[in-house]
Amino acid sequence: MFVLQILIKDWMEGFIMQIKWLGQAGYELKEGRYTILIDPYFSDLVEQEEGLKRLVPAPAACKDVKADVILYTHDHIDHLDSDMVKGMEKGSAIFAGPQSSYKILKACGVPEDNIRCINRGEHFQYGGCDLEAVFAEHTQDSQGYVLHYHGRDYYFTGDSLLTPEVGYYENKELIKADVIFVCINGKLGNMSVDEAITLTKRVQAETGIPNHYGMFAENTEDPMKYVNGLKGSGCRTVVMEKGRAYDLEKL
Repeated sequence: MFVLQILIKDWMEGFIMQIKWLGQAGYELKEGRYTILIDPYFSDLVEQEEGLKRLVPAPAACKDVKADVILYTHDHIDHLDSDMVKGMEKGSAIFAGPQSSYKILKACGVPEDNIRCINRGEHFQYGGCDLEAVFAEHTQDSQGYVLHYHGRDYYFTGDSLLTPEVGYYENKELIKADVIFVCINGKLGNMSVDEAITLTKRVQAETGIPNHYGMFAENTEDPMKYVNGLKGSGCRTVVMEKGRAYDLEKL
């Protein structure tokens, strides 16, 4: 009986969605046998192009990256890491993002059949995940994503300023997020900590998780400002540890 309980536990855990923060605005979603990456930055491309050095090591070497889906919010190099795409074993992986990502992915050797262009308001489905692209104010076709999963909504803002349109679906309905993953760095076209707090309250998030800090000394912020700013609001906060696996539905 004890062995059977262990086997059942192991089988059930294989279907629990786990999430890891990869640094910057990057995340890994893993359920059972499939893996989805959002905005993974694994190379030193930003240092090569802009002179900004990593403060933390990459989660893995580019050649060791494996995923079923890689999803992009926009085409900036700390989100769509072309060096990583070139160096990884692409296999049958699907690469999805806004129209601006298409030419970059093609130039990196991704077969056309493996590229999916997603516009704001459109859905991308894989496994048990339904990801809906939503407005972000950053580049021309930047977008965030709302993951609809097991009756809960997880809002990944991507890079964005705070404008009246942010936090809404394309049909103008408010995103009521169970969890928000929000940028806080306040530089280079992203909202400040105070603006991130405002957005967190706007979407009535039960849990707020800050990101886009701690990667580059020239472009970072203290996540505790976000945590302290939401004290007493009724919204719990989680400062994720890089590389640690969390049960998504327990956030």
